[in-house]
Amino acid sequence: MQFHEITAKDGIWARPRLESAGFYSCEFAFANVYMWSHVYGTEIADYRDFVVARNVGHTHHHFLYPVGGNDLEAVIDACQKEAQEGGKRPMFYSIPESELGKIEEIFPGKFAFWEHRDDEDYLYAAADLRDLPGKSFQKKRNHISRFGKDHPEYRFEPITAENLPEVREFNNRWCKVYGCDADEGLMREHRAIEMVFDHYFELGLVGGLIRTEAGLVAFCYGSKISDEVLGTHVEKAWHDVNGAYPIINREYARAFSGDYKYINREEDLGEEGLRKAKLSYNPAILEKKYYAVLKEDPAAQAQIKGE
Repeated sequence: MQFHEITAKDGIWARPRLESAGFYSCEFAFANVYMWSHVYGTEIADYRDFVVARNVGHTHHHFLYPVGGNDLEAVIDACQKEAQEGGKRPMFYSIPESELGKIEEIFPGKFAFWEHRDDEDYLYAAADLRDLPGKSFQKKRNHISRFGKDHPEYRFEPITAENLPEVREFNNRWCKVYGCDADEGLMREHRAIEMVFDHYFELGLVGGLIRTEAGLVAFCYGSKISDEVLGTHVEKAWHDVNGAYPIINREYARAFSGDYKYINREEDLGEEGLRKAKLSYNPAILEKKYYAVLKEDPAAQAQIKGE
């Protein structure tokens, strides 16, 4: 396998394969792989028609579950060999639950599998986020109603080449206001978003902004994950503008999710406040994402057992 630093142009060949796999988790959106590549040092390879994405850790080579080709045995064997030649051990991540039996059938007893609740993606019925129906969404509708009363002239605009500079400027101000300089996680995310903005349309993204009399108050963007799933990768709003997050969430869904069954709003990473917020939208599915390591790998076995 010939790995190279991932670029936006790799989307030409990799994006269709990732989308056609039909999986639900956010890691199979090419824009997401590219967006976080500077954080994880992600490299990519085209091997036997598979998309193979890899990042190198201290003890393991981490491989996104390969998709696109037909010979799964060959590509997993090649990943194992590549890791071993680099003096590391292989670890596969974001394996859909539906694929575990396939791996076990090809490699009986060779791999151990585990998953973490913190990594599970939140998938919502697209119609729910568009319409916010019933009693369970009453609070969301109330916040949106309040926003409409406070900002009767607000409007939603798709992100275009003309307004993208405004969105970038808003993102920079958001970063300063909420302390990116003092928060390594926020700064990494900010840099990832800036990378995306440099190639926004090339990456196949869709998104929008909310404009009021005071200017922009929110934006979000995402991309297709599969024929059934639209992803929301980034969502930013002023925290002190009542209803800004609910309104951008709803308008994004209304503008772009008409052809999709679900919207994936990604994981909560175990953050209590984020988990509470994501659960408040009544997810239809918590998408499990599994790791696989060799059973002969003692360090990974200890991790699985929580030791």
